[in-house]
Amino acid sequence: MSKQIPVVIDTDTGVDDALALIIALKSPELLIHAVTTVAGNVEVEKCTRNVLAVLDRIGYAMPVVVAQGAGKPLRRELVTARDVHGRDGLGDRSLSRRVSKRRHAAHAVEVLLEACERYGRELAIIALGPLTNVALAWKRNPRALRNVRSIVTMGGAFRVAGNTGPVAEFNYYVDPEAARIVLRSGLPVVVVPLDVTEQVVLFRSELTGRASSVDRALLDFVSDATAHYMEYHSRSEGFDGCYLHDPIAVAAVIDPSMVTTREVLVDVETQGTLTRGMTLAYPREQRSGRKTHPHVAHRIDRERFLSLFHERLWR
Repeated sequence: MSKQIPVVIDTDTGVDDALALIIALKSPELLIHAVTTVAGNVEVEKCTRNVLAVLDRIGYAMPVVVAQGAGKPLRRELVTARDVHGRDGLGDRSLSRRVSKRRHAAHAVEVLLEACERYGRELAIIALGPLTNVALAWKRNPRALRNVRSIVTMGGAFRVAGNTGPVAEFNYYVDPEAARIVLRSGLPVVVVPLDVTEQVVLFRSELTGRASSVDRALLDFVSDATAHYMEYHSRSEGFDGCYLHDPIAVAAVIDPSMVTTREVLVDVETQGTLTRGMTLAYPREQRSGRKTHPHVAHRIDRERFLSLFHERLWR
């Protein structure tokens, strides 16, 4: 096996975030240095508790820093997604009621910057929630972030409808100012938008079909966590399953060839009353003075991704 990629996962731990975290923790290609939390799907304290619940449930024994970060967006009041993920972020099944107390005393931004200094160009930051922590780290020490391998952010909607209003994806809607800072920074950013994540659905039948062949405790945890999430998609999308937004962002680090990207100039709407959080990709000929523009994913090898997802989730 080639050398592991050191990773910091920044998450607003809802259901698909939890699945993404499990995939990351079970992937030998990745060395999980830290998991940092940010307010988004639910309040940041609940996000932290949910990370600890995942670590406890899968019995993860390797040392990993868990650090709590921003409790609200840069300039706005917090908007959560309780209708999608439940009041606790994991489907209201009391999955995080009793957890260990492995939380790190340092703030998430300090942990992010420390990892940047330690690993430099080897480090990948996987941002699964609003980009508040990453933007704060950039504002504090841009030099440190310039040296990272990549910042993979699940967010945005370019040629598809939004999932928070007509045009915006949730993460960028929650903190559009942070998204704009990061996407305009010239950092090595990879955007995994709804255009790609909505190409992949996990159906309930795929979970129930594995009941006799996998660890029952893990199956119960995943089934309980996804029940509310799938019910939401059944009501809003009309299928008995759920999108795997955040696991795809993790897969894009494990195997970048799984997604096809193009480098484009991207901006985020922060002023519009009806278009808050909207992402705009400018034509190739319209360039800025920055040397690097985000690489935006527009295609995924669905079968390869699902094969990886199930192999890692149930291993």
